[in-house]
Amino acid sequence: MEFAAAAISSIASTVGSATAASGTAAAASSATAAASTGASLFSASSAFSVLSGASTVLSMLNANRAGEEKAAALNAQAEDAETQTQIENLQGTARQTSLKKQLVAQLGERDVATAASGVDLSFGTAAVARRQDVADSESALAVDQNTTDLRAARLRERAANYRIQAKQASAGGLGTAATLALEGAAKLFKRG
Repeated sequence: MEFAAAAISSIASTVGSATAASGTAAAASSATAAASTGASLFSASSAFSVLSGASTVLSMLNANRAGEEKAAALNAQAEDAETQTQIENLQGTARQTSLKKQLVAQLGERDVATAASGVDLSFGTAAVARRQDVADSESALAVDQNTTDLRAARLRERAANYRIQAKQASAGGLGTAATLALEGAAKLFKRG
């Protein structure tokens, strides 16, 4: 810019004295404009650096917030799985209580019918039938308890996996934010 102002000034001095005066004024005006443009460019460069830095900071904050939001959602799913574990245990207890009530009702009906016919309940077919009903009921209770335990264990494992994913999402958000910070610093360093 200064070279252009000097060139214009040089050309103006070679023209006549009357023209030289107006050329000098034009050269001075051009020099002032060139200096102003240089200052504007410096200001624009600084403004771009500030905007780039602000953009980087906002990107970092958004990346971190996104990671935290994902972590919160995964933690909520983990809590839901833990609640489902408790519900599964309660439902298992209710099913087992129902099975026991059914056994008691079945045994009571059979005992009443057998006793009404005048047969002794302590031995023979009545005693064998009673033992078989109790064994069947105990088997059904054991299967139901194993099923309940398996479902509860699977839900606890799911909750643990959600918590691990939540930690990873949170760390991923921080990692992305750190990467954005480094990229922003590199851009500023290149810009000078």
